[in-house]
Amino acid sequence: MNKKLVIGIIVAVAIIALIVGGYFIFTPKTKNEANKTLDLPAISTSIKETGFKEMSMMDIDSTVLASVFQINEDEVEECVGKMPMMNVQASMYLIVKAKEEKLEDVKQKVEAYGISYEEQWARYLPAQYELVQNRKIGTIGNYVYMIVAENAEDLVTLIK
Repeated sequence: MNKKLVIGIIVAVAIIALIVGGYFIFTPKTKNEANKTLDLPAISTSIKETGFKEMSMMDIDSTVLASVFQINEDEVEECVGKMPMMNVQASMYLIVKAKEEKLEDVKQKVEAYGISYEEQWARYLPAQYELVQNRKIGTIGNYVYMIVAENAEDLVTLIK
């Protein structure tokens, strides 16, 4: 009787091991956040329509990225964004896909720009200054974003 019990336990353990192993082998792998790919042109269009429709804005391209944000072309794969043409409004957005090894550098540069942008608006228009103070900066995978807008929190959800 002991032999039958031992064989039964061995068979049960083998079946459980097969089931668990099969689950891990045949379950499709999901992309983790680090490998996430965002459709930047589509997100940019959504953000413009939701929060910047009536504003006079200029595109943030690689030249603006380098001169204003101090982010070089060799640090990024792509970027989208809009910033004010004139300093009568502070609202802006930027989304940068950083090269994997440059993600922290790009994020630090965006944060540094956010601080200098806040200092710039501190002496100007109080309502606009408040928008800059409430800016949203973050990362999603290899993407770094900064949003300065009345509805910044809502606009962040368009990115995620």
